[in-house]
Amino acid sequence: MQPASSGDIPRQIETTPPVNVETFASHVTLTWTSLGLSQFVDIADRVDVVPADSTPIVDATNAAGRRRLPLTEIDTTTAATKYVRFEPDCPWTLAWERRTTPVVSLCGSPSPTVCQQAHIITTTENLDARDGWNTVETAAGWTRETYETLLSVLGA
Repeated sequence: MQPASSGDIPRQIETTPPVNVETFASHVTLTWTSLGLSQFVDIADRVDVVPADSTPIVDATNAAGRRRLPLTEIDTTTAATKYVRFEPDCPWTLAWERRTTPVVSLCGSPSPTVCQQAHIITTTENLDARDGWNTVETAAGWTRETYETLLSVLGA
């Protein structure tokens, strides 16, 4: 990853909700507020680079410590699950954390497409299908300009 110089990198990408940007020498961290956990867990069915048979790392109040769980065993109906992190065979990780408002973080060297799709899936209500990205992109504020800003942030 070769991001633009730190003076050129915006601290926020104006989507709905905004994507906050932190850049480091070796990686970038992108964060945004999210809808519920069930929508985040569904990402494995919607973004090709997160395998549907993933066993993400989960932290929940109903068990001691973090552990790997199959997607079907993650409690998405109560507030027990506090943290879920996907670690696909890619140069990035994707996590959801329960805070006052849930937050998604994408860390490492993700592709612009992964970032955009992860943002849309975790923030757009009633997302019915994987196709039709153009319609949802507009709804989530992904204009050509915001996508180009993301490209510059990721050095793509």
